[in-house]
Amino acid sequence: MALFGRKKKPRGPLPAPLDPKWKHGGEGRFPRFLDLDPEAAGLKGASGVFVIWHTGSQPGWVYVGASQDMAADFFKLGDDDEILQYRNRGSLYCSWTFIRKEFQAGVQCYLTLALKPKVENPDCPEEEDVELVPVLPPGMTLEQLEKMFANG
Repeated sequence: MALFGRKKKPRGPLPAPLDPKWKHGGEGRFPRFLDLDPEAAGLKGASGVFVIWHTGSQPGWVYVGASQDMAADFFKLGDDDEILQYRNRGSLYCSWTFIRKEFQAGVQCYLTLALKPKVENPDCPEEEDVELVPVLPPGMTLEQLEKMFANG
């Protein structure tokens, strides 16, 4: 037991990230977050992991979540001022992937550590509490992800 909290478990090298097949909208483009009808997209009661990001002159990752009902969470986040503040910096986009429940926490935690989203998700598990499941972020190749890590 650590004196001031839990001791981090030693972690070996992670496997190469998998492509989780992030969902695109029409014409192969990712949907705009605020234009998306989550129920029409078949997300009511759908379980998975999702990411929200913004474009513009300084694009960035905004939020990473895991959900047992992505439609309900998208509706809730569509009213979240902390997320909506980024729509003025460029369009907000989103994507999701259907991940089995037992892997969601590991995927969510990995993406949160990798992408460093601007809005903290209070429900995101701590790194020491899950087995990380590396996946490629939406729209990124392995080479782009490696470059992102190399640049800090």
